[in-house]
Amino acid sequence: MNKTIRALLYLIYTLLVFAVAFGLRTYAANNLSIDYDEDDYLRAGQEFAHLIKTDNWSGFLETNYRPEHPQLAKIMFGLSIVGLPEKPLIADLPITANPVSTLPPDLLAAARNMSAIWGSLTAMLLALINPLGGLILAVHSFTIKYTSQVMLDGFASLMSTAAAVTYYLSKGKTGKTKSVFLIASAIFLGASASSKYLHSAVGFAILIDWFLSAREANETKKFFRNAFLWGVLSLAAFFVFNPFYWPDPLERIQVTYEAVSTTTTNPNVEKANLPTWQPFIHLSSSVPVFWNEEGFLFRVDGIIFIFAILGIAQTWKKNRFIAIWLFVDLFILLIWRTKWAQYILVATAPLSFVAAEGIKSTGANLVEWWQTRHQRGKEAVKPSRTETVRAIPWLMPGLFAFLVLTIFPLLFQIAISIISLDGNSLRDGFQGGIWREFWGGVLGQIEPNNLARDGKVHYIGFQWYREIFNWINAMGMPFFNTMWTVISVTLQTVLGVGAALLLWQRGIKFRKGWQALFILPWAIPEAIGAMLWLNVFVPLWGWISLAVKKIGPLTPLEFFTNWERSPDTAFLVLLVVALWYGFPFMMLAASAGLKLLPQEVFDAAAIDGASAWQTFRYITWPLIMPLIVPAIIIRAIFAFNQFYLFQMFYFVNPDFNMRTLASLSYFLVYDWRDFTASAIINIITILFLVVLIVLFNRWSKAGEGVTYA
Repeated sequence: MNKTIRALLYLIYTLLVFAVAFGLRTYAANNLSIDYDEDDYLRAGQEFAHLIKTDNWSGFLETNYRPEHPQLAKIMFGLSIVGLPEKPLIADLPITANPVSTLPPDLLAAARNMSAIWGSLTAMLLALINPLGGLILAVHSFTIKYTSQVMLDGFASLMSTAAAVTYYLSKGKTGKTKSVFLIASAIFLGASASSKYLHSAVGFAILIDWFLSAREANETKKFFRNAFLWGVLSLAAFFVFNPFYWPDPLERIQVTYEAVSTTTTNPNVEKANLPTWQPFIHLSSSVPVFWNEEGFLFRVDGIIFIFAILGIAQTWKKNRFIAIWLFVDLFILLIWRTKWAQYILVATAPLSFVAAEGIKSTGANLVEWWQTRHQRGKEAVKPSRTETVRAIPWLMPGLFAFLVLTIFPLLFQIAISIISLDGNSLRDGFQGGIWREFWGGVLGQIEPNNLARDGKVHYIGFQWYREIFNWINAMGMPFFNTMWTVISVTLQTVLGVGAALLLWQRGIKFRKGWQALFILPWAIPEAIGAMLWLNVFVPLWGWISLAVKKIGPLTPLEFFTNWERSPDTAFLVLLVVALWYGFPFMMLAASAGLKLLPQEVFDAAAIDGASAWQTFRYITWPLIMPLIVPAIIIRAIFAFNQFYLFQMFYFVNPDFNMRTLASLSYFLVYDWRDFTASAIINIITILFLVVLIVLFNRWSKAGEGVTYA
């Protein structure tokens, strides 16, 4: 295929991405209700449209409604409505007010369509460097929502993506071509900052990658000179696109700072009290159905997020800048105080690129697995028929226990999940109604009935699965449960392995006594351990609260006294308890592995002059990892299903809203008597665990076992 045909096909594809993106965004623009801030930015557009119509160009020096954000995107909204008849200026409502019920239809439609064009151009632009990534961005529901409404993020995202793409295209170029791309990147970066400050974070990613590339090429001095000029050009572009700053930059910056301080500490932000990790909840879930029932033909953001996780390593190897771009944006989102969903558009473009790489690598792995299936079958050692017959009597007890303790409970949960079982129908259910409706529905003898409320069990089918999953997804529980598992088990592993290494050193006195002391937390039942820690942390009469009252606010742990008011501090409290409870098991696993290590390899490392860290990284850890990984998997299962810890804290403080899927399942039964929803959550939990364990097992190669013993 010659270059002309390839370029033509590429152009057709990018235009197709634009068409898909624009179609989805115009559909959303026509169906979404008016959201927060749309009245503000449409009013700002009205002001600039009036200035343009009256040729009052000096008015741009003084006009900047909602000065916490710069002018450029608002000016662009003004251009989108400048050809329409003027309407009375939209009322100036407080930033804490609820969304308005109506806006001028023609102005709203024109501004929303302009936003849709910006969002579609962003997807098309990304498709230039990653065709699949552009298509993913085109169908990302949160991106669709905030690029089909009167929001600043659509134009700001277009400018920041343009800055990233032009820098990306400059890599590998030389001479004038490279300079042109870098100049364009600086101008686009200034334009992104002139639209919404947060989107200029891409500039940090560009500088980091640029510096790393220059260091690899031994051109550090050249980098500092060029980067300085690039930064000056970007700053100049920012001021050019913001006439509001021209009269008195320092004074106007102070106005902006005060406005930003007001918006990030307003009552709505305080009341929401969203956790630090809230952006990840938005990124890992689609727009909730109860936000907008209409407006979206696809809700696949969670799948995109999973593929992004799978593709991050491959992206770092092939396109380091994109990975840095994503990491920088995520870091900015984490430290930024305001956690509204529209802010994640800072990161959705690089996320889509990385997700595309995840899809490609996963597809390649599946193709490789399929192509080598016959070879694996030949390499597998198959037992003879005689050996199989001899093994059957020994396998039967375990098989029977597996059927009774695993398969039957799972089948029972599935049966409950597709029938309507609650407190009113419980008697009928356990008098045969469960299996009657289950088999009748599965065999097609009973039609789904979700409306009957006659105290009987009824077959409802699998329709509740989607509703329950959407519900827990809107609460961010899948991400929180996974994050809780990863962070808590990682900390337990670090502390457990560290304690094992300390006890493994020569010359440690009372080794057995220390080991027994460390094991004690694991010997205490989790419910009792949770109650013990409640006595420490519980507000008003906990040990820390009493110490602060007795000693004063200078108590080292004073910041824990109001932990229940902050989700971040509450999460830290839970981690402390989980760390105390879980690290002994990891210590035992690590201690068992350390005892099996041959001393000869450490003697050889000492002769070669290896440091303590090098010895641990290249010798100790690889040798004990096959024994640590199964322990990590066991602890991960317990952490994912953590129940007593969360439930005890909830009993003390009903406003405590952190839950695992296990504690939510109990809550549905205990408070709502909804056995069907509880069963569905249990099945979803099992599926999540299976996927997480398979992925971790594949990454860690735990199936290879111990090869040194």
